[in-house]
Amino acid sequence: MTPALSVIDLIPHVHRTPALAALRRAVVEGRPAVLPLSDEDRDLAFHDASVQLTSPIGARVLKALYLGGHLKLKKPGLKPVPALDAYIATEPVFRADVARILAAEEAKRLRLDQIIADPDCARPDELSPFLINKVFTARLGHDAFGELTIAGVTCYRTLVPPPATDDDRQRAEARMSAWWLDAAGNRQGDPA
Repeated sequence: MTPALSVIDLIPHVHRTPALAALRRAVVEGRPAVLPLSDEDRDLAFHDASVQLTSPIGARVLKALYLGGHLKLKKPGLKPVPALDAYIATEPVFRADVARILAAEEAKRLRLDQIIADPDCARPDELSPFLINKVFTARLGHDAFGELTIAGVTCYRTLVPPPATDDDRQRAEARMSAWWLDAAGNRQGDPA
């Protein structure tokens, strides 16, 4: 995804802010209905965050808004937009990247489910505080502390007391720490 204003700048003589609002409205609300979008395409077309992002799918919507006369222009008349067309042409690559990322996330989720079901099937190089917390929570509950064997390594989840402070206005809280000892006897994971 690319910042939406960068894609809007590919259209000559367009007012940026109204064009961004029109793009957001067309993708999120479907008004005006210049291009039918599936729910998946709607999710991939526009990301509303501190910096709005759009994909080649959103660029297709933007071009349809431009050709339909829905964008406010500084100078009248439609001009060809080869740079926007080039960005729209990257849609198959974008979709392939999205599919690859989703497949990798699904594989990680399935592996995590497999490790939670059988902690001994994990490899020592897969150990992380995140994994230890997930296995502890699934096996023993959210507030459980102690030790558990994962990947043949004894892993610990402990409650670290808050540091003593002289400030009465702020109350420090205890935190959970997930860690293990590697083959050399060094502590790995969250700091003490």
